Amino acid sequence: MAEDPKGFSVGVMEGWQRESKGTQVDYAAPTGGSYLRIGVIENAGQSSLDNFRTLEKGARKRDGYQRLELTENPFRGRPGARWEFVYTEDGGRTTVHAIDQAYVAEDGTEYSLYFSGRYDTWDPERDQVFSTALRTWDEDGS
Repeated sequence: MAEDPKGFSVGVMEGWQRESKGTQVDYAAPTGGSYLRIGVIENAGQSSLDNFRTLEKGARKRDGYQRLELTENPFRGRPGARWEFVYTEDGGRTTVHAIDQAYVAEDGTEYSLYFSGRYDTWDPERDQVFSTALRTWDEDGS
């Protein structure tokens, strides 16, 4: 379990390195290529689904962007959304799979649990990173 200085806790893979980036915290695989990103937006002002729709406008500009899912998806009894997509980077050499679960907490803060990794290694039946993050997530860090 990572007890993050930003106040939340989440299960991450052993050896993954933390890096803070403004309102986001990444836990990245030591070999590169995969990471878990936690986004924290205080006073979000819009639903997670609306936020994802806005973000998707930019994502559509990525090479090979393809939406796999974009739906309302409550998380732990709170309004939320799930967005899953693929795109190509590195000049067409690497296809990336991304999946994001966001929700708005009772205090109006939006939390986003986002996993990005290589498409050719993504197996939803054997996933450990994203499913562990969802299962162990605690916005209060306890």
